[in-house]
Amino acid sequence: MRKKILVPIVTISVFTFSLLMACSPSDPFTLLRCQFRIESTEDFFVAGIQLDSLENLSPAQIIEVVSTWTSGSCPVDFTLNVGIFNPNDGSTGPDIIPATLTSLAWDLYLDGDSGESFDTTWVASGVMSEALEVPGSGETVILPLDISIDAFVVMGEMGPMDFIDLALAIGGIDSGLRDSDHLGRVLVIAVPTITTPFGPMTYSGSLCINLDWID
Repeated sequence: MRKKILVPIVTISVFTFSLLMACSPSDPFTLLRCQFRIESTEDFFVAGIQLDSLENLSPAQIIEVVSTWTSGSCPVDFTLNVGIFNPNDGSTGPDIIPATLTSLAWDLYLDGDSGESFDTTWVASGVMSEALEVPGSGETVILPLDISIDAFVVMGEMGPMDFIDLALAIGGIDSGLRDSDHLGRVLVIAVPTITTPFGPMTYSGSLCINLDWID
């Protein structure tokens, strides 16, 4: 009796596996390979001064930031845009496979050293608040991370003038430049969880999200 029951179960299991593979891309692990990179910053405020349209701070603005800094606090608020790309556009399998980013626990680091080395300083942590659909349409989807920090508390060893240089590099008018002197001074370390038609999939390790696409 047991043998008669086992035969259809095995048949169904093999059939189900074959069906999943037929619907999957040639490399099933491609489902985990949504790609991430730092795209831009926007609405960048330091001590209430918006840097987005400024090449440099005026002398009066510098005095205001330094005065705020020496008081023992320097509020910084901005939006960090992380780009996400879903490569499952049908070119590696029979169908376009949509993905939904359901969780992203992240840590933000800034480079306090304007030299060649990356002097990583942790400044903030968070978890994304809403799921984000990433269709396999060939387009980059933006995940905005709202950042609020006290720069004096987390980067006080830099001094106010060095921090002003950093803030202008990553939040000023030239902050969109994709080089090591600007956006390259921003690093996000994150662990994504992605849901696909085949179920949720969590990356096995942390991703170091910077200038270049990483999966």
